[in-house]
Amino acid sequence: LKLQEYNENFAMMDLVLFEPATEHITRIARIVQNPSGNAMLIGVGGSGKQSLSRLAAYISGMEVKQLQVTSSFKVDDLKEELCGMFKNAGVKGIPTMFLMTDSQIVNDRFLIYINALLATGWISDLFPKDEVDGLLGNLRNEAKAAGIPDNPDSMLAFLIARIKANLHVVLAFSPVGDVFRVRARRFPGLINCTAINFFHPWPRDALISVAFRNLGDIELGGDEVQNNIAIHMAEEHLSVTRASEMYKKQQGRYNYVTPKSYLQLITFYKYLLGTKRTEQRALIDRLDVGLATLKKTAKDVEELKEDLVVKMEGVEKQKAATNVLLEEMGVQRADAEVQQQAASVEAEKAGVASAAAAVIEEEAAGELAEAEPAMQAAKGAVDVLDKKMLTELKGFPKCPPGVDLVTDACLILVEHDYKKLSWDKAKKMMANVDQFKGKLAAFRGEDIPEEDVARVKPYLDHPDFTVETMQKKSAAAANLATWIINIVNYNRIYKNV
Repeated sequence: LKLQEYNENFAMMDLVLFEPATEHITRIARIVQNPSGNAMLIGVGGSGKQSLSRLAAYISGMEVKQLQVTSSFKVDDLKEELCGMFKNAGVKGIPTMFLMTDSQIVNDRFLIYINALLATGWISDLFPKDEVDGLLGNLRNEAKAAGIPDNPDSMLAFLIARIKANLHVVLAFSPVGDVFRVRARRFPGLINCTAINFFHPWPRDALISVAFRNLGDIELGGDEVQNNIAIHMAEEHLSVTRASEMYKKQQGRYNYVTPKSYLQLITFYKYLLGTKRTEQRALIDRLDVGLATLKKTAKDVEELKEDLVVKMEGVEKQKAATNVLLEEMGVQRADAEVQQQAASVEAEKAGVASAAAAVIEEEAAGELAEAEPAMQAAKGAVDVLDKKMLTELKGFPKCPPGVDLVTDACLILVEHDYKKLSWDKAKKMMANVDQFKGKLAAFRGEDIPEEDVARVKPYLDHPDFTVETMQKKSAAAANLATWIINIVNYNRIYKNV
């Protein structure tokens, strides 16, 4: 139940609690629940030291603190972590398990502080004096309630006692190699101030239980098969262990067979089984697709044969019809030759007509060429018009005498306005100067209706409707007069052509 609660609140631990595992949990919990209770867990990698320690801490109601060691982790970082643990355990009274593995000791200087912590429960140079005074000040009420005299030595002893009661060090070390022995000699507190718990190799029943549990998430054809595979894995692991011991006796060399190796064996088996099953399923699917394709191909061949018989009958009918058609084509070919001769005569006549049309086209092109200067003059007049000219013209409150001839003609041609022509209408036409210029530039002289030409003619015939006259009144009016005269002239030439 405690394991289930732990997995609901923290990172999942997939543990098999066989009897030796429960014994280790019990030992660790009993050790850390005592004041100054610190544990040294000795066992090869993968034997469960860390996982069982975390579960024991959870059962004991403790927080677990563990170093997040990186390549840049230094002694100062360790001291900072220890400061936080001392404050939590000594001042706040939070039960804490400091779990540390030998792989996290990247610098043997770490063990100086760990050795001092194990031996005395205090690290003398961890805090500056003013910070120690602050810690003692925060404990003054608790010390008073406990009957502790309010002097520095008594208060410091009270703080250390709280740290010993709440902070418990659990070291998870591997006995492999000489590193552990050297560290134990150099830092005697690691051995003298801890309760040692040895993690021995897993027994056969434990190996079977672990394998059976880990194989439970794959389909193996029933519990009997799953149990047999688990037994086989356990026997293989034990046989390799015995062979490694014999190898050590004969050759004097070590081959370590650890629980981690056993877990890797199970993981590899599951991976290999999954891979092979995937490959077999792919081959089966490929075979099924091949068989389905063969069946479909056979069916398609039969359908094609039946279709071929029908089409061959149609081919015979088409051959007969083609023969009849060839006979008809022979008759039609003779008629076509007669018609070809008649067409040659008509082609000669068409050639004469084409030559005449070319002469007419050349004359028309010449007349259009005469109209081109008028169109260019009209465009030039529009190009010369600028915003300043038009703004000046439309700015007159009253139309200058004679200029109304030009603006009225513009209203007729551009706006197709024929009724009650006035200066107000002319100013409205020129209100948006850019838009008005755009209309003049886009105006198609060849499309002027005959009625508009007729309405404009009286204005053009007026003696004052000249560029020279308008130039004296307004530059814009002169350019508009130029445009009107030339656009109408272009229209007349174009229509005559």
